[in-house]
Amino acid sequence: MKSDIEIKDDIYSALKGSALAKAVTGKICKTGVRPKGSTNEDIVISVKGNQMGQTQVAIVNVNIYVKDNIRDEQAEEKSDRCRELGRLAFAELEVIRGDSFRAYLESQSVIAVEDIDQHVISNKIIYKLNNED
Repeated sequence: MKSDIEIKDDIYSALKGSALAKAVTGKICKTGVRPKGSTNEDIVISVKGNQMGQTQVAIVNVNIYVKDNIRDEQAEEKSDRCRELGRLAFAELEVIRGDSFRAYLESQSVIAVEDIDQHVISNKIIYKLNNED
């Protein structure tokens, strides 16, 4: 069995040093929150569910924050940058193979973040671990 922290460590290890990690302007955060007040392109890893059993299945979110363009005093999605980072995320997260686990990208969407003039590329990962001895 793996704890939420160990699962986040696995995903962090898969992303650290990747083309996606090198492309963002911010940090990879495995604490589930990003640096307070950040306007950088941070990657935040969080576990949303962790079902224990012979086959352990966890839902992991990998969120990438992108600052909006401001036009005529109105925030709008920075589509080109979201597209670029979304493609890099897809390439890195489509399938992740570790020593004891497998993970795959189930869905990806771009969502406006209220009150901070940013969008988030939300990547939902299914993480599976076989706990047989």
